[in-house]
Amino acid sequence: MKGWIPFFTVLHSVLFTPKDVTAQQGMCRNVYAADVVFVVDGSSSIGRTNFRIIKTFMEGLVIPFVNVVSQNGVRFGVVQYSDDPRTEFTLSRYANGTEVMEAIRNLGYKSGNTRTGAGLKYAADNFFGPTVTRPGVSKIVILITDGKSQDDVDDPSLKLKNKDVKVFAVGIKNADTRELKTVASTPTEEFFFYVTDFKILGTLLPLVSRRVCTTTGGILVTDSTTGPSNLIIAEQTADSMRIQWTEADGPVTGYRVQYVPLTSLGQQITTERKELSLAAGETVTVLQGLRAGTEYHITVIAQYANNIGESVSGKGRTMALSGVSNFRVVEAGSSFLRLAWVPGGESLQGYKIIYKARGDAQGEEKAVSASAVSHTLLNLLPNTEYIITIYPLYLQQTGVSSTISGKTQQLEGVQRFSAQNISSHGMVVMWTGVRGVTGYRISWELLSGGQLQNVDVEANKNAFAIQNLQANTNYLVKITPLYGTTEGPATSIRVKTGIAQVLSITVLSPTSIRVNWNIIPEARGYRLEWRRATGTKSPQSMSLPTNTNSY
Repeated sequence: MKGWIPFFTVLHSVLFTPKDVTAQQGMCRNVYAADVVFVVDGSSSIGRTNFRIIKTFMEGLVIPFVNVVSQNGVRFGVVQYSDDPRTEFTLSRYANGTEVMEAIRNLGYKSGNTRTGAGLKYAADNFFGPTVTRPGVSKIVILITDGKSQDDVDDPSLKLKNKDVKVFAVGIKNADTRELKTVASTPTEEFFFYVTDFKILGTLLPLVSRRVCTTTGGILVTDSTTGPSNLIIAEQTADSMRIQWTEADGPVTGYRVQYVPLTSLGQQITTERKELSLAAGETVTVLQGLRAGTEYHITVIAQYANNIGESVSGKGRTMALSGVSNFRVVEAGSSFLRLAWVPGGESLQGYKIIYKARGDAQGEEKAVSASAVSHTLLNLLPNTEYIITIYPLYLQQTGVSSTISGKTQQLEGVQRFSAQNISSHGMVVMWTGVRGVTGYRISWELLSGGQLQNVDVEANKNAFAIQNLQANTNYLVKITPLYGTTEGPATSIRVKTGIAQVLSITVLSPTSIRVNWNIIPEARGYRLEWRRATGTKSPQSMSLPTNTNSY
């Protein structure tokens, strides 16, 4: 049997006859007598719909023996358990395989708790006692359950094994696999089976049928038809791949293609399993809408009129969506980091940038347009290392991310700050600009104490005129760089305003006047200018020494 994996949906109830036996299950030959008892979980967790799936699975296990069921040949019995077990039919009840399958179809559903131990003990006591069993005949129990037992299973399963009963354990969905491996006979890999969902229980039929047949001493013989083969997976893109295969033999009615993504550990992500149905003549198809950079398990199953044929399986990986390259910090300030990168693949929809200070649990996110090749992160903390990740965004998926770290600079203060054009009532302060600031705050106050005054100026300014000061007074003047809402270190200077200049005039005659003024200690001399109040005649001037205060 080729390429079988537990991946198929279960068959619906069909009245099987020897003629309808599938190529996968076949017929169990060279078996003359055996006692087979199904111990079936009927608890509330299963539900009526899934109980019908279990009954179909049981029918499938009867099919290989359909020709040899008789009172002296192969006999079947059924125990259903929940809170307490009950006999559905005994080993001696039915004389042929058709009656057994009809009885299985008509089983009622119990519901209740999951007392698997009670079900196994009931089978041991009522089906394999000395008055029931036949000497030298193979004895088999097939346990089917979907949950963990609410009672002990160790002693009942040991009781069966001590009676030389071979125990098969079939677990579904929430079944406790460790518990079932204890219940199953050894070697465990030949008597324990498990599927993650009721929908794929039927995929165990070929394997379990063969093991049950060989355990009775028979040989499972299948039809000569072969399923699809030579599965080729090619032309992988980020969201698709092309598959083709060699067609199956026999009256194929179509193919079912099932594909499921795998985790990095190779486990199937069953919630994302998808399926395609194709006509009998189609042996090529394209799987679309796949995850990028992901390995897929792909199965092609041949479909016949009344059954499922053999399958072929393989694995293929989609291409990873391109990420950016050369992602880097090209400039750092005390409150910003400027990023740059080389864009990746085509069909880009944009970028997502996530950044956070190292050690922080929560980060921030920025959306960036697809045409961008750089971006500046603003309002960052000074002297802080940031972890930055960029994600290329495609139509429905995210490309490979790139992560870097960058550190903001310490806050800088103004290095060159001075006062110019100092007068008795004002001055002009000047400075050299600091990179990365959002503005400056100029403040001044009397050195002896008094009201502090300040004004904020734009980041592109490097001078400011302070007016309305007191003459001949010492001031403390500061400049503080602003980084958003954060203040950098202040730089201060002391400045003394000049003495106020006072002029007085005395008329001496119709053609002369005397000008008097106060001595300014810091002056290096005086220049006196005068001119007529009317007319265009140029002014006259006179330079005078520092000790002169009249002319």
